[in-house]
Amino acid sequence: MTRLLGSELHAHASQGSTAHADIRPTRRQILGGAAALGGAVAAGPLLSRPARAADRIPLKVMSWEQFQPGEKEGWNALFQKFNESQSKYTVDWTGWPASQYVSNVVIQAQAGGIDADVLMAMPDLSAQVIRKFKLAEPLDDVVAALGITPSPGHEFLRKDGKLYGLSAIDVNFALVYNKALFEKAGLKPATTPEEWIETTAKLTKRPDQFGIALTNVIADAGEWWFQLQNFCLPFDGKWAEGNTPLANSPEVVKGLELWKSLYEAGVPQGTAQSAIMKLAADGRVAQAFGVNPTVVVLRATNPAIYPDLRSAAPPWASKRSLDRIHPLIALKGKNADGAKEFIKFAMSPDIMAELMITNLYVMPPYDLATKSEKFKKFLADKPWITGFNEAKQVSPIDVMGDFAFVDDQFGRIIMQNFQSALRPGGSVKTAMDGAQRQLEALAKRV
Repeated sequence: MTRLLGSELHAHASQGSTAHADIRPTRRQILGGAAALGGAVAAGPLLSRPARAADRIPLKVMSWEQFQPGEKEGWNALFQKFNESQSKYTVDWTGWPASQYVSNVVIQAQAGGIDADVLMAMPDLSAQVIRKFKLAEPLDDVVAALGITPSPGHEFLRKDGKLYGLSAIDVNFALVYNKALFEKAGLKPATTPEEWIETTAKLTKRPDQFGIALTNVIADAGEWWFQLQNFCLPFDGKWAEGNTPLANSPEVVKGLELWKSLYEAGVPQGTAQSAIMKLAADGRVAQAFGVNPTVVVLRATNPAIYPDLRSAAPPWASKRSLDRIHPLIALKGKNADGAKEFIKFAMSPDIMAELMITNLYVMPPYDLATKSEKFKKFLADKPWITGFNEAKQVSPIDVMGDFAFVDDQFGRIIMQNFQSALRPGGSVKTAMDGAQRQLEALAKRV
């Protein structure tokens, strides 16, 4: 149950090539869209005709979503609707798969600009674009025009009282589980760390069935850190406070010892993430600590498993889990007005409701259920969203301190050291002591 399949993956790869999804409207669609405008544009005889795509201003949306199974279809439909509605702009994709995304965007930002008009970003990348590179335009006028109230998770997207991003995808973590496997074993989801380890062991029957899916190989480093980053939370820890790393703090060490116990009790050890997802889709994995879009991909991979998927709150007292908002950001530049126009269109209640329903997004960016009866009804028959709604959301920015801007480097140091703790007789405390020393050196360069 994967980060890639949950709409993001931290980048540790070298720069890739730009890819575009060709979703430009047909002539019939352009004409239909112009007709829907009711002939509102009438500044002259030439302008009274529908604008051709070639006559409109092209906008580029930089993202990884065009590569996502189970999600790209919904976004492509949104793009098509925007293009059909417009006489001034057209929109198309640019970007890379999730595994290459962050590093490539940062390379462009460091060079002085991002080659796009709208950027979709992970939380840590958003913080960099807004606070470090200062490439974002405020979106308060879009919020006011739509009359919406952004969700509390947007706070980290504010700077000097202005809002610089609106959530396109909100993914938070919970315990995703296969109801059929739990019922067969006569078990219920755990509510404490101790119960979690015990339940995982009981649900494991190697090699036919595994109690839990946890990413655990360095080849899937981005996915591994994405998930592992939560494990400072079970005992109310943080990874850092300001520029002080807390990798070997008692709270973090206990959280990673919990992860190790789960790993020993029921993980497909040494298995690539893609193979773990195949096991899950085949009904051979009982649970995972995953994000809500995991359900989207499992449904797309094997629709037969979808009715058995459920979620429960994180099995520790605080129920806190990382909430990863992926905002749309209007980038500074000559097309900033067009970028805002696209974001306003995407955030419109009817359009956003349709996207969320198509892609099984269940965490709305604003008070959508009060503005769209369709979305309200959509949520009513989704028994698998319970745990995600019960989870207490925490932004990754809140647990990373000043290291939020170098989140991928921080994560690599943690994982490289943590590997030694997974060997027979390995010590989590010793591993994190080593990580702490390296992170203190990193702090001097942040």
